[in-house]
Amino acid sequence: MTSRSSTRHPLGSTPGIAAPYDPWADLRLNWPHVKVVIERMTGDLLGEVRDDGQVIALRADTSAAQRRCTLTHELVHLERGILDCGPWLQREESLVHAEASLRLIPLASLVEAIRALGGADDPAALAQWLEVDSETLAVRLSRMTSAERRMLRRSLARQAPLWSVA
Repeated sequence: MTSRSSTRHPLGSTPGIAAPYDPWADLRLNWPHVKVVIERMTGDLLGEVRDDGQVIALRADTSAAQRRCTLTHELVHLERGILDCGPWLQREESLVHAEASLRLIPLASLVEAIRALGGADDPAALAQWLEVDSETLAVRLSRMTSAERRMLRRSLARQAPLWSVA
Protein backbone atom coordinates (compact mmCIF):
# COMPACT_ATOMS: atom_id res chain seq x y z
CA MET A 1 0.00 0.00 0.00
CA THR A 2 1.41 3.36 -0.99
CA SER A 3 0.47 6.60 0.61
CA ARG A 4 0.56 9.86 -1.27
CA SER A 5 0.50 11.88 1.94
CA SER A 6 4.28 12.31 1.95
CA THR A 7 4.15 14.10 -1.41
CA ARG A 8 1.08 16.17 -0.64
CA HIS A 9 1.21 19.72 0.52
CA PRO A 10 -1.39 22.00 2.07
CA LEU A 11 -3.81 23.13 -0.57
CA GLY A 12 -2.76 26.69 -1.13
CA SER A 13 -2.13 27.32 2.54
CA THR A 14 0.64 29.29 4.16
CA PRO A 15 2.97 27.18 6.34
CA GLY A 16 1.75 27.25 9.92
CA ILE A 17 -1.76 28.36 8.96
CA ALA A 18 -4.27 25.60 8.41
CA ALA A 19 -6.56 26.08 5.43
CA PRO A 20 -9.93 24.35 5.37
CA TYR A 21 -9.72 21.02 3.58
CA ASP A 22 -11.11 21.29 0.06
CA PRO A 23 -11.58 17.88 -1.58
CA TRP A 24 -12.10 19.48 -5.01
CA ALA A 25 -8.73 21.25 -4.74
CA ASP A 26 -7.15 18.02 -3.47
CA LEU A 27 -8.57 16.22 -6.50
CA ARG A 28 -7.14 18.82 -8.93
CA LEU A 29 -3.76 18.96 -7.19
CA ASN A 30 -3.09 15.33 -6.29
CA TRP A 31 -5.39 13.31 -8.53
CA PRO A 32 -5.59 15.18 -11.87
CA HIS A 33 -6.05 11.93 -13.79
CA VAL A 34 -9.19 10.97 -11.83
CA LYS A 35 -12.49 11.88 -13.43
CA VAL A 36 -15.53 12.70 -11.28
CA VAL A 37 -18.97 11.86 -12.62
CA ILE A 38 -22.28 12.74 -11.00
CA GLU A 39 -25.00 10.24 -11.77
CA ARG A 40 -28.12 8.54 -10.52
CA MET A 41 -27.45 5.68 -8.11
CA THR A 42 -29.73 3.12 -6.57
CA GLY A 43 -29.84 2.04 -2.94
CA ASP A 44 -27.95 3.88 -0.23
CA LEU A 45 -24.70 4.34 -2.15
CA LEU A 46 -23.53 7.98 -2.24
CA GLY A 47 -20.33 7.39 -4.21
CA GLU A 48 -17.73 4.91 -5.31
CA VAL A 49 -14.31 4.56 -6.90
CA ARG A 50 -14.42 2.77 -10.26
CA ASP A 51 -12.14 1.65 -13.06
CA ASP A 52 -9.12 0.92 -10.87
CA GLY A 53 -9.19 4.40 -9.35
CA GLN A 54 -9.67 6.33 -12.56
CA VAL A 55 -13.26 7.44 -11.85
CA ILE A 56 -15.11 8.64 -8.77
CA ALA A 57 -18.89 8.47 -9.14
CA LEU A 58 -21.02 10.71 -6.90
CA ARG A 59 -24.75 10.39 -6.40
CA ALA A 60 -26.77 13.00 -8.32
CA ASP A 61 -29.55 13.63 -5.79
CA THR A 62 -27.32 14.74 -2.90
CA SER A 63 -26.56 18.10 -1.32
CA ALA A 64 -23.30 19.98 -1.80
CA ALA A 65 -22.29 18.98 1.74
CA GLN A 66 -22.96 15.30 1.01
CA ARG A 67 -20.92 15.49 -2.20
CA ARG A 68 -18.07 17.20 -0.34
CA CYS A 69 -18.07 14.46 2.30
CA THR A 70 -18.42 11.66 -0.24
CA LEU A 71 -15.63 13.00 -2.44
CA THR A 72 -13.36 13.26 0.61
CA HIS A 73 -14.27 9.69 1.57
CA GLU A 74 -13.45 8.38 -1.91
CA LEU A 75 -10.16 10.31 -2.04
CA VAL A 76 -9.12 8.70 1.24
CA HIS A 77 -9.84 5.30 -0.35
CA LEU A 78 -7.55 6.24 -3.25
CA GLU A 79 -4.80 7.43 -0.89
CA ARG A 80 -4.95 4.23 1.09
CA GLY A 81 -4.69 2.26 -2.14
CA ILE A 82 -7.29 -0.23 -1.00
CA LEU A 83 -10.05 -0.42 -3.57
CA ASP A 84 -11.22 -3.98 -2.93
CA CYS A 85 -11.50 -4.68 0.78
CA GLY A 86 -13.06 -8.14 0.64
CA PRO A 87 -13.78 -9.45 4.14
CA TRP A 88 -12.35 -6.26 5.70
CA LEU A 89 -14.90 -3.97 4.05
CA GLN A 90 -16.59 -2.82 7.27
CA ARG A 91 -13.26 -2.12 8.98
CA GLU A 92 -11.90 -0.22 5.98
CA GLU A 93 -15.07 1.85 5.63
CA SER A 94 -14.90 2.78 9.30
CA LEU A 95 -11.25 3.86 9.04
CA VAL A 96 -11.88 5.84 5.86
CA HIS A 97 -14.95 7.56 7.29
CA ALA A 98 -13.01 8.50 10.43
CA GLU A 99 -10.18 10.02 8.38
CA ALA A 100 -12.62 11.94 6.16
CA SER A 101 -14.36 13.37 9.24
CA LEU A 102 -11.01 14.52 10.69
CA ARG A 103 -10.10 16.33 7.48
CA LEU A 104 -13.46 17.99 7.07
CA ILE A 105 -13.96 18.97 10.73
CA PRO A 106 -10.74 20.10 12.38
CA LEU A 107 -11.11 20.87 16.06
CA ALA A 108 -10.70 24.64 15.52
CA SER A 109 -13.62 24.61 13.06
CA LEU A 110 -15.77 22.67 15.50
CA VAL A 111 -15.02 25.20 18.25
CA GLU A 112 -15.85 28.07 15.90
CA ALA A 113 -19.15 26.47 14.86
CA ILE A 114 -20.23 25.75 18.44
CA ARG A 115 -19.42 29.32 19.43
CA ALA A 116 -21.28 30.77 16.46
CA LEU A 117 -24.37 28.66 17.14
CA GLY A 118 -24.28 29.17 20.89
CA GLY A 119 -23.86 25.48 21.61
CA ALA A 120 -24.00 22.01 20.10
CA ASP A 121 -27.64 21.26 20.87
CA ASP A 122 -28.71 21.23 17.21
CA PRO A 123 -26.58 18.70 15.27
CA ALA A 124 -28.31 19.56 11.96
CA ALA A 125 -27.42 23.25 12.34
CA LEU A 126 -23.88 22.33 13.40
CA ALA A 127 -23.45 20.11 10.33
CA GLN A 128 -24.82 22.84 8.08
CA TRP A 129 -22.45 25.41 9.58
CA LEU A 130 -19.51 23.04 9.02
CA GLU A 131 -20.70 22.20 5.47
CA VAL A 132 -20.76 18.47 6.18
CA ASP A 133 -23.50 15.86 6.31
CA SER A 134 -24.90 14.69 9.63
CA GLU A 135 -23.23 11.28 9.38
CA THR A 136 -19.76 12.80 9.02
CA LEU A 137 -20.41 15.09 12.00
CA ALA A 138 -21.62 12.13 14.08
CA VAL A 139 -18.49 10.14 13.22
CA ARG A 140 -16.22 13.07 14.12
CA LEU A 141 -17.94 13.66 17.45
CA SER A 142 -18.00 9.97 18.37
CA ARG A 143 -14.29 9.54 17.63
CA MET A 144 -13.01 12.58 19.49
CA THR A 145 -10.15 11.71 21.78
CA SER A 146 -10.19 12.65 25.44
CA ALA A 147 -7.45 15.20 24.70
CA GLU A 148 -9.62 16.78 21.99
CA ARG A 149 -12.59 16.90 24.36
CA ARG A 150 -10.45 18.67 26.97
CA MET A 151 -9.17 21.13 24.36
CA LEU A 152 -12.74 21.76 23.17
CA ARG A 153 -13.95 22.43 26.72
CA ARG A 154 -11.00 24.76 27.42
CA SER A 155 -11.50 26.64 24.14
CA LEU A 156 -15.20 27.11 24.79
CA ALA A 157 -14.57 28.18 28.39
CA ARG A 158 -12.19 30.91 27.18
CA GLN A 159 -14.87 32.24 24.88
CA ALA A 160 -15.16 35.99 25.11
CA PRO A 161 -18.67 37.27 25.59
CA LEU A 162 -20.42 38.16 22.35
CA TRP A 163 -21.73 41.38 23.92
CA SER A 164 -21.40 43.34 27.08
CA VAL A 165 -23.23 46.15 28.78
CA ALA A 166 -20.89 49.05 29.33
